[in-house]
Amino acid sequence: MLVFIHINKTAGRTLRYILRSSFGPRHCEVEPWHAAWTGPPFSAQDLKRVRKLYPRLESIAGHRVTGYADLGDDGASLQYFTFMRDPLKTCASRFQYNVQYRGKQGLVFEEWIQRDWTRNHQTRMIAGTADVSAAIDVLRRKRVFVGLTERFDESLVLLKGLVAKQLNLSYKPVNVSRANVIAPRLLSDERTRQLLVEANQADLQLYDFVAKDLYPSFQREYGATLDVDVAAYQRTRQSSFDSVNLTLSRLKQFLVYRPLLFLNRRGLAIV
Repeated sequence: MLVFIHINKTAGRTLRYILRSSFGPRHCEVEPWHAAWTGPPFSAQDLKRVRKLYPRLESIAGHRVTGYADLGDDGASLQYFTFMRDPLKTCASRFQYNVQYRGKQGLVFEEWIQRDWTRNHQTRMIAGTADVSAAIDVLRRKRVFVGLTERFDESLVLLKGLVAKQLNLSYKPVNVSRANVIAPRLLSDERTRQLLVEANQADLQLYDFVAKDLYPSFQREYGATLDVDVAAYQRTRQSSFDSVNLTLSRLKQFLVYRPLLFLNRRGLAIV
């Protein structure tokens, strides 16, 4: 079963569409059973409950799926994967998203960047802490496949070839900013760029490890045909998703899974 750790602003929503397009009602967009955003992240107990509703489950994804929470207690064979992106661009894009799409026009960058949850976000999603060594240990111990957003198509070919041969890699980009102005300004201004650097020291080190050590190991494992296969994929890739699977995935999500989440959180149902 595929477990996607969705790190914000790394093309994660496009990847979630790829999973839904590939697996339809065998994919679930999961949340912790107790609450969407408070308390512990998605857990082994949460996964057991999901599998009761999805007996043929093949993939899960969600913003509360992390690298550090243990999901393996149900005996399932789990293959974790995630995508990482240049930390400065990622952090700047997260601020832009809050301003443009969450309606926080009055948000002050210099105040936002000092909040704990904005700093070293990628490392924290993997390790639960801004500890680079702990994050690298998780990636190695759980054999997490890490793609690079900057090498998106190549990363998809590697993911399919090394991890998930059943993936349907046809896609069109989802959740792309239509007014990419704020993030470039933060990156080009020396003062705000330095604030981004200071806030993402762990992420910069982790990204350096992935880009220079881990990701090249995937390229070597794939073999000498990688460049040819990526070129062939880009020539033949359909710019669409499987609409039937997207619909079936959404129907199960909103007619079965989410209603039971709602009832359980109010003590009205037990799964």
